Amino acid sequence: MVKRAATTLVAVAMGATALATAPAYADDVAPSPSPTPSPTAGDTARTPYTPDPRIVSVDVDPDVVVVSRGGSARVTARVTTKDVQSVDIDLWGPRGRGDDGGDHWFGKRKGGPNDGPKFDRTSRSWSFDWSDRAGTYKVHVEAIGLDGKKYTEDRSFTVKRREWHGPRPTSPKATRIAGFDATPEPVRKGRALTLKGTLQVAQCWGDWYYDDWDDFSGRRGGDRYCYEGRDYWHDWHWLGSQDIEVYFQPSGSGRWQYVDTIETDDDGDFATTVRAWRSGTWAVRFDGNRRLKGSEATDYVKVWRWQR
Repeated sequence: MVKRAATTLVAVAMGATALATAPAYADDVAPSPSPTPSPTAGDTARTPYTPDPRIVSVDVDPDVVVVSRGGSARVTARVTTKDVQSVDIDLWGPRGRGDDGGDHWFGKRKGGPNDGPKFDRTSRSWSFDWSDRAGTYKVHVEAIGLDGKKYTEDRSFTVKRREWHGPRPTSPKATRIAGFDATPEPVRKGRALTLKGTLQVAQCWGDWYYDDWDDFSGRRGGDRYCYEGRDYWHDWHWLGSQDIEVYFQPSGSGRWQYVDTIETDDDGDFATTVRAWRSGTWAVRFDGNRRLKGSEATDYVKVWRWQR
């Protein structure tokens, strides 16, 4: 009896175990979902980069260019751009556009929309010497962006000349009588003769005047002196309100005869009328003073007699 009961309990236990471990085949039970695999770095979605074209900066160094006679100076423009395909750098002079050609620089096109921003830097330099025009110059930059649009930027700089000044004069300044002429020539005896010319004083760069010791003929001194033909020679300047004496020396005579004294006008010009009686040389002379060195000029005139 006991043995049969034990056997029955074992059988019941084994059946219960079988029921617990048997798979369920009921149609109304849904299967468990499969787990989602983890994403990898290579499968991450890319966000396209939107170009932002512009000229970031234009720097000009120096902003004031000073040139000396016989020397030169250099100015450099440095340009930084973003997302552009080309840059053009031009120099515009004091008279406006077109003083200098452009610097056609082409940037690299981007490889794709996801490359990110691209910055480019380029520069251009110019040299200036004494022959270049002083004034305000402009660096004009034009860039074509990756969007096809044009962008511009300007920067200005100034070119100045450093004037050369020689030693300050301490003695009388050189003068000359320019363009002296006695007309008409030849002239009939007793007719009017016009004498005219211009009194001038030597002038160099900086509007300084120089005297004879600066050797305008070039026979004495060196390159540091100011005389015609030198780089720092400027011009002759008129002398107004100065007395000019008129003389005449007849042909065959060794003596000068005083004729008249006339005065230069505001432009240094003078003119007078005399009677011609004999052939000979007419002279005009500026005696000078403690500030101005004297000078003179001559012209020979032939006088002929009228015959019936």
